[in-house]
Amino acid sequence: MERIRSRIFTIEEANQLLPYLDQALDRLAGLGRSVTGLKREIDVLRAIAGSGASDLNPDLRSLGEKEDAYETTVERFRSILAEVSRHGCIVRDLELGLVDFYTMHREQIVCLCWRRGEPRIEHWHPLDEGFSGRRPLDELR
Repeated sequence: MERIRSRIFTIEEANQLLPYLDQALDRLAGLGRSVTGLKREIDVLRAIAGSGASDLNPDLRSLGEKEDAYETTVERFRSILAEVSRHGCIVRDLELGLVDFYTMHREQIVCLCWRRGEPRIEHWHPLDEGFSGRRPLDELR
């Protein structure tokens, strides 16, 4: 069973966070794409530098700049993710924009489940089930 480290939300409290989360997930997705792109560029530049082909040898300053940009971007990504986590919700899947919020139902902790693009929280699932086990929120009321 998952260890509970986050806060317990009401449906209203979780819904109030959605505009913030939408913006944060957008920034995280953009930074994630940048990290991936920079990593690819660094790998190519390193491979060229390691090949010994002097006519293809990249400018080592360019490689250093890419590595610095990569580290800075990764740090920004981690910082935003930590900020989101401090609000007490759990980002489950960045690409899909899945976020869970712990709540109480009949003396048990369950997850309110939100997917980016949904106007409000309309689903929940037991702790041991994920997105595929989502159920209508009406069942909790």
